[in-house]
Amino acid sequence: MSDDTPPPAPVLPAPAPRRLTLATVGGIALATFLVGAMIAVWAVNRLRAPDATTQPQTAAAAPQPTKVIVTPPVSTDPASLSARQELLAAQLAALEQRGAAITAASANAYGNATRAEGLMIALAARRQITRGLPLGYLEQQLRDRFGVTQPNEVAAVVAMARDPVTTEDLRLGLDQIGPQLALGPSGNAGWGGAVWRLLGSLIVVHPKNTPSPVPSERLARIRRMLAQDQVEAAAEEVGKLPGASQATGWMTGAKRYVETRKALNVLEAAALSGRVVSAATINAVPAR
Repeated sequence: MSDDTPPPAPVLPAPAPRRLTLATVGGIALATFLVGAMIAVWAVNRLRAPDATTQPQTAAAAPQPTKVIVTPPVSTDPASLSARQELLAAQLAALEQRGAAITAASANAYGNATRAEGLMIALAARRQITRGLPLGYLEQQLRDRFGVTQPNEVAAVVAMARDPVTTEDLRLGLDQIGPQLALGPSGNAGWGGAVWRLLGSLIVVHPKNTPSPVPSERLARIRRMLAQDQVEAAAEEVGKLPGASQATGWMTGAKRYVETRKALNVLEAAALSGRVVSAATINAVPAR
């Protein structure tokens, strides 16, 4: 070997491979995401932007075609005209009949409501009279509903309410005057004559199946009649007692009681028959 041969170069060791750190990987991922987002925004704006080459020109609104309604010619045939006239007449008659039925139904309902209102007022008045209580607002209702058609009956009911007489009042009054009714007036004969008449009434002959005329038994029947609200029959029995002349006040009260019940019966019958003023008529009358 010559001296001019260069010496061999020294062999260097290979460099160790670089490892990516976590920060480097995160930066690369963020940059990739931002670039993708920018590309997506650009694509969306590109799609939304109008394209002059592909967008057709907006033309003026074309006039809509006018619709022509062709009316069929009216037939002038006499037979057709007559048939059409008969059809219209039948339809008109049906409408008139239907209207009449509706009017009748409305009038019937109105009449039923008026009767019901009148009957409720009459029944409420009867309840107050039976209990011996004042009528209150029912007094004006009776005058408004029945004052024109049944003034006497209304006056009797109002008078009874202001000075009431009940079956309990009649029973208590009968207990007070019972001995006088059984004995009768003493007159000039004194108490001896009354006692003599009482002894004479202990033995009385009367037909079978007829009420006993003995005053004590007659008084017992009168009390039973009052308990059953048979005031008129009780008054007739009182009139047959020996001392009936001393029961003037009691008979007057019983008579007023009977007349008031008859007046209430008349008012209730008038309400049922429709002889009563409606509420609409009362409200239509101007206040005086």
